[in-house]
Amino acid sequence: MEKAASITRGSAHSGSGSEGLESTQVTWDSDSDPANPQNWPSQQKWINVYLISAQATLSPIASTLLAVGNTEIAKDFKLTNIFTPSLPVALFVLGLGLGPLYIAPLSELYGRRIMYLLCFSLFTIVNIGCALAPNITALSILRLLSGMAGSAGPSLGGGSIGDMFTKSERGGAQALYGFGPTGGPIIGGVIGGFIINGTGTWRWLMWIMVIAPAITVILSILFLRETYGPFILDRKAQARQKETGKPFHVHGIDHALGPVQHVTRIYGILYLHLTTIPLLFGPVSSYGLFTYGWTHGTTGLAYLGAGIGSILGTLICIKYLNRAFKFMAKRTAEREGSESWAAPRSEPEHRLVPMQISFIVVPIGLIIFAWGAEKQTPWPVPLLGALLFALGMIVSYVCIQIYLVDTFERWAASALAATIISRSIFGCVFSVVGFQLYTSLGYGWSVSLSAVNALRLSLTKDL
Repeated sequence: MEKAASITRGSAHSGSGSEGLESTQVTWDSDSDPANPQNWPSQQKWINVYLISAQATLSPIASTLLAVGNTEIAKDFKLTNIFTPSLPVALFVLGLGLGPLYIAPLSELYGRRIMYLLCFSLFTIVNIGCALAPNITALSILRLLSGMAGSAGPSLGGGSIGDMFTKSERGGAQALYGFGPTGGPIIGGVIGGFIINGTGTWRWLMWIMVIAPAITVILSILFLRETYGPFILDRKAQARQKETGKPFHVHGIDHALGPVQHVTRIYGILYLHLTTIPLLFGPVSSYGLFTYGWTHGTTGLAYLGAGIGSILGTLICIKYLNRAFKFMAKRTAEREGSESWAAPRSEPEHRLVPMQISFIVVPIGLIIFAWGAEKQTPWPVPLLGALLFALGMIVSYVCIQIYLVDTFERWAASALAATIISRSIFGCVFSVVGFQLYTSLGYGWSVSLSAVNALRLSLTKDL
């Protein structure tokens, strides 16, 4: 239950008298106050979850949608440099990391709803500019701005879910929402090839990213409700101030953010994998690397290995995360002799047990993908590796998301913003250097380096 907001009412005394300061509380009317998002009907909560998840999925879809169109972009703008066609993807991912620097704190001042609506409206408008871009410079700059505007869903969603669900309930909602930032880039790769093949131009990739977000904005205006408890209470305090004519003020609390190295490295590896799929499954060999030679329209299907893994990981999280959390809390209570396990000993660290298992699955998947491609095995082998990698990745991602929400609660948006900033920087860098890394080391050793890095995560004791 959201804690009470501390409100002070100041009263000045005339003449030579001293100034006094009275203290009162503006909080929920009761534990069952319907204004508290945690007391909303289940239907309203899940409407919010679906709309927020839609935003958190469409932005990442846009991140890799152009990856399949790199060749068409290079031809359209007459580019010859190996790195330049990947800039629109890399700068969009960088924008996803820069946006939370201002979106997260503003959401804690002015509420989450206004930031969702404003940012996703801007995201839609900027994508019109991307579709009409006359050159690679304009496209790259607009993609950076698009990423910044589209970062509201990926950066605020975890906090919004924490606003609406108690600790023992939020696992399923976080798992559904968590599919977007990790599964969205995979969906972008899958559909991108078919859109280009059907329309003959990469520009329709951007028009799709105008139409779908515009529909989402309209639905959000109609049905999305404010969830941030302190902002709701602040509006309640302002209403009381108008009624009484006396000044009220809502106090906050100090907070700090910890390191988020784990999800950062995994996310960088994800973008290294996604942006180089066209090399392995494209219609023609590039830079002397082996390719399975899939036709242009079906190249995007190669992303389905990671896509299926993401779906399976999401289903595992929905089914088992809350159970694992309750089991660990119960074990802790029994060990300490507590009779009631649910309330007193449900620590955020109880979220991290499934993550430790996933850190073992990730490098196994990467090794299978790397050497399946290097040894030119049948195509199901590398796709199986991609499936295992994505499954482990999304489980670890969702665990860390819920861990941060449980730890920072009302300041969860800022905590999650720190994660997004660092992971997007890694994703940006890996998007640019991926082609060069594969060209220099081949599939086997380049992905094996990522697997070794991922294996270190399963051995670290930072979290």
